[in-house]
Amino acid sequence: MSQRKHIVALILGGVVLALVFFVAGVVSSQLLNVPGTNLLKTDQSGTALGDQTAQLFALMQREANDPPSETTATVGALNGLLRSNGDVYGRFLDAKALASYTEDMAGQFGGIGVVLGEKDGTVIVNQVYPNTPAAKAGLQAGDYFYKIDNTSSNTWTTQKVQAAVRGKVGTSVTLTMQRPYTKDKMPQNIRYTFGNPYTVTITRAIITTPNTESKMLDGHVGYVRLFEFNEKSTEDLRSAYEKLIKQGATSLVLDLRDNPGGDLNQAVGVGSLFLKKGQPVVQIKSRVQGTSVLPATGDTLSKELPLAVLVNANSASASEIVAGALQDYGRAKLVGSTTFGKACVQTELPFAGGAAFMTTADYLTAKGRNINAKGVTPDVKLEMDIALESDQAKDTQLQKALELVKAKAQ
Repeated sequence: MSQRKHIVALILGGVVLALVFFVAGVVSSQLLNVPGTNLLKTDQSGTALGDQTAQLFALMQREANDPPSETTATVGALNGLLRSNGDVYGRFLDAKALASYTEDMAGQFGGIGVVLGEKDGTVIVNQVYPNTPAAKAGLQAGDYFYKIDNTSSNTWTTQKVQAAVRGKVGTSVTLTMQRPYTKDKMPQNIRYTFGNPYTVTITRAIITTPNTESKMLDGHVGYVRLFEFNEKSTEDLRSAYEKLIKQGATSLVLDLRDNPGGDLNQAVGVGSLFLKKGQPVVQIKSRVQGTSVLPATGDTLSKELPLAVLVNANSASASEIVAGALQDYGRAKLVGSTTFGKACVQTELPFAGGAAFMTTADYLTAKGRNINAKGVTPDVKLEMDIALESDQAKDTQLQKALELVKAKAQ
């Protein structure tokens, strides 16, 4: 069976991830059938991992105030093992969670229209898709989740929020969100350390996740925002830019802010729109497979126009591959803040009725820069509150990008 490889941002936590088939190593793990358990077995004998895990499960059933079910314990054990080597991206999805994940990959589902992120130990809105129930309700990027249908938690994860927010189309979910305090307004109540709470009731709808948002700015600048790297990203981005070029665009802006990444092949495809055939887009280093270079395909845009790329701290993985390659070759000026700094690849391996995701390789930028935990530093570093992205006049990063490309187009 083919195994699927990903470049996935931690900030996303599994909400908008992408798939690409890739040959990888095979994991050999078995299940140990112990009465009352269904936990991991190692190839060791005696007091091995499986024995200790089963014993701990039995102890919890006898002594814990809130003992876990067999299913919960199994999933927890698998997740713990996948992260036991320090792999913060390792995780196990059981059949139900994997089905929801696969639904995400289809790009259509019942929900409210946001991309989730994790920050300060809880969950935030990383993006709000335009013309969705969330956008109409006034949710903004940066808002924290406080309550969902009157249930609050100090251990929200993206998976928990996703499960709670999703539901049958036409049903409603009530959210209490916290909007971060502005610098000139201090918290009045220590209970609300993340910001002022507000409550909205949102009716769930079919959400078709958009790939791009495009428009002509200042008469001759073709602007396209790419929301994620999925199986149609290169095709959609090319189409958007070609339409703008036909309308008379003399320079281009690519907005990768808040883009969490996704499909590795699509990162190469997007980079290929702007780079010469054969130029490396990314280098992949694997303990099992060694080092490989993925080159630009030569499928460039019809015109090579001045280009600026917008990035921020939520631009991750595939976004960083594209931004790093364009910067390495001097093809574009990067504007914004330092990117997330995720330079590793995850593989999806079928396992125990679900799937195990684990880091199987690292990547370097086109010319070999290691950006893991460092990020890509833009050519023009300009910090800005992400909430200002919705207002073109106040979007100082966009305004700077427009200034740069218009100057080169003259």
